Amino acid sequence: MQNLIDIQWARSNSTVPPAGEFLSPGEVEKYSKLRFPQRRADWLLGRWTAKQLLHTSVEQLSGLHFAEWTVANEGDGRPYASLSGRRLPGCLSISHRGGQAVCAWSSNAHIGLGIDLEIIEPRTNAFIQDYLTDAEQILAAGRQREGDAVLIWSAKEAMLKAMGTGLRLDTRSVEVMRIGNNETLAKWYALEVHSRVQEEFRWWAGWQTAAETVLTLAVCTGEMQLDSLQIHEVIL
Repeated sequence: MQNLIDIQWARSNSTVPPAGEFLSPGEVEKYSKLRFPQRRADWLLGRWTAKQLLHTSVEQLSGLHFAEWTVANEGDGRPYASLSGRRLPGCLSISHRGGQAVCAWSSNAHIGLGIDLEIIEPRTNAFIQDYLTDAEQILAAGRQREGDAVLIWSAKEAMLKAMGTGLRLDTRSVEVMRIGNNETLAKWYALEVHSRVQEEFRWWAGWQTAAETVLTLAVCTGEMQLDSLQIHEVIL
């Protein structure tokens, strides 16, 4: 078992090349089935960001053309990297909003990993009451209500991705207990979080903001300590 938990992440809003220049045949087929223009654009930017990050971070892929390997999805939606039909060990997470995409990768297969990007914009009282726990509603009720509500929502999405469930699980199954305001690890602010359904999980979660967006990253494990966690931003 690996002791080091090394995570690389990247953000992109760059111009995406034509799909045929970097997608594998399987990815081209999936892209062709996407009906709505915005969904197609978001998906393509997410794949472009993931491929740039993986090409930089994964030794087996560094010498290959992007179209020679695939970013595929499990039946439950979780993305993974595949070479010659073989899944590469590790964890991959992708998120996109408003013409931007982020991606996180770790070669450590003993963790769960989730990244989420959200635009900071108003959320209705009904949204907050439906998707946030009672404690989170109190946490989001201060003067930074708008930003904190989005931050809590984003953290919950990242946590559910890390758990491998996504939004199939009730968002109130995970909870943000405290929002830290001091940088702790690689320019991330700390979040104190827990799972209300898998209480044995150990967690690290963090957040940062840029250009009217909030970005959250969550790591969970049931087998390892998280004191060896390292996070590196890759500039694309």
